[in-house]
Amino acid sequence: MLRTLSRMVLLGTLLAIPAATARAQAAPPGLIRTQLADGIYLLRAPSDLDLWTATNVVVIVNDRDVTVFDSFTRAGTARMAIAEIRKITDKPVRTLINSHWHQDHWSGNEEFQKAWPGVQIIATTQTRDFMKRMGAAHFAASIEPSVVASRAALDTAVKTGRQADGTALTPEARKKLEQDLAQVEAFKKEVSSLRRVLPTVAYRDTLILWSGSREFRLISVTGDATATTVLYLPAERILVTGDALVAQEDGKGGPPWTTTNYFITPWLASLRGLESLDVATIVPGQGLPFHDKRYLQLTIRIYQALIDQVHAALERGVVGQAEVVATLNADSLAAQYNIDGRVPPDFRSWVGRLGAKIYQESLDGQTK
Repeated sequence: MLRTLSRMVLLGTLLAIPAATARAQAAPPGLIRTQLADGIYLLRAPSDLDLWTATNVVVIVNDRDVTVFDSFTRAGTARMAIAEIRKITDKPVRTLINSHWHQDHWSGNEEFQKAWPGVQIIATTQTRDFMKRMGAAHFAASIEPSVVASRAALDTAVKTGRQADGTALTPEARKKLEQDLAQVEAFKKEVSSLRRVLPTVAYRDTLILWSGSREFRLISVTGDATATTVLYLPAERILVTGDALVAQEDGKGGPPWTTTNYFITPWLASLRGLESLDVATIVPGQGLPFHDKRYLQLTIRIYQALIDQVHAALERGVVGQAEVVATLNADSLAAQYNIDGRVPPDFRSWVGRLGAKIYQESLDGQTK
């Protein structure tokens, strides 16, 4: 719900994943566990559970300890992850990696610190600096538009007797709107009181760690946030991307999305760097894992196509963001995001938003 109201995101479509490779297992209600390799697990919190996005957490069981990548949006979901880890192993979590500063990737830090007081939390230096400036009030404020929208939807429906889609406001529908409002208000209150726990180890560019014989390569890239950490496990050929690459949780819909970052060309360069790695499994920041590079390569192609079109329009003398965005055409790539060949819903809207970011980057941050 909040994903739709607050972030206005469009998430990517998955290419087909063989069922035999997924090995999904039962997990606590709402939390989904998938084994990726020996001792390596993906924990997924659907957006209905975390009330934000379908964030992924990766758990890696080493010889003597456990490494975890990201910590979910909510304290309650982090506690569910901790319970699931304890079902998998009695080894302690000694390392927690935060991919970037967006709240759905590090809000569970405190719960991991409570469960394992000696845990070291790792992020890039720039990510940690962003986190220092973004306390509970910052993230609570980002939820306020959803509170306002939910309240307005209920008030309008009660006054008119109809919902936003024009259907009659039945008692059941009114109860659902009331529940939505109560849920988002409770989420804002929860976020407002959450204690933010910062990383204890920071790095620039790259960091290589070992736990026993397992090698961890942390790489700083540009993604949906600047100085995002991706994790590469060379022996297992697994890449965990954070929001440098995302996908839709149900496997249907549009392409990747962008929100805050307008450094699209560096983002594209980062994706090309990830493409050069020897990987068999890619775990996006959200959505199901991939078992080839097709989705990553498609993302690279569409980013490059839109950058080229924006630059060409500016060089022809087109002036103004809206005017430049109006020239964009990526329909030839759109159908590749959907396995049945349809242009994904709201694809053109996503192209417009990404085009606006490219326009902003192309003119050194200008938005007009």
